[in-house]
Amino acid sequence: MKEALSEEVLMYIASQLSKPEGVDGILTAERMAHTNNNMTNAAIKALNIVDKNVVLEIGPGNGRHVMHLMSTAAGLRYYGVDISDTMITEAHKINEKIVSSGQVSFKLTSAAQLNFTAGFFDRILTVNTLYFWENPLLYAREVLRVLKPGGVFCLAIATAAFMKGLPFTKYKFKLYEKMEVEQLLKAAGFAILNIVEEKDLTTSHTGDEVDRDIILVTATKD
Repeated sequence: MKEALSEEVLMYIASQLSKPEGVDGILTAERMAHTNNNMTNAAIKALNIVDKNVVLEIGPGNGRHVMHLMSTAAGLRYYGVDISDTMITEAHKINEKIVSSGQVSFKLTSAAQLNFTAGFFDRILTVNTLYFWENPLLYAREVLRVLKPGGVFCLAIATAAFMKGLPFTKYKFKLYEKMEVEQLLKAAGFAILNIVEEKDLTTSHTGDEVDRDIILVTATKD
């Protein structure tokens, strides 16, 4: 039987998941790149990216998936924003070639504001960050502000019912079910395009294989 993790360790896992930092943050990001791979690919597909789109990702982690995203259409411009210095540094290293080409950039950002002009992006995605938004409604409005009219936003998370079964989510995480995500985005001014619930077989951050319930919400700006 696997030994239970201490509350101190669980708190540390939650802290690193919300903002990966230092050597442990780099390792956490590698695990996240693996555990979130299916969700990230599903979110990219849901965006229906087309040639010359300008794409924003909120919380790209170490950015191992960015090469795949950039291959989905021609002439794309990608911006990744994160609150972690460690993640910005790692994403630059991993994507050095396309960063140097000028097609891709990663920027440190605050947890409350997106430093872009209104209507800058055609497509926006975020995977497993909603749990950590300090003021969800205000931040959702900020996402709406930088999205072009007719643009598409995709938000992907695991359900509250699933997340409650993970021992570290009692720290730092705010959990959501489908209706709560829908209500949040509508309150911010988004028009919901689609909500998909599906299963995702992956490995948790405590090393256990899990079959998690996930939600992918696509929304637009009228």
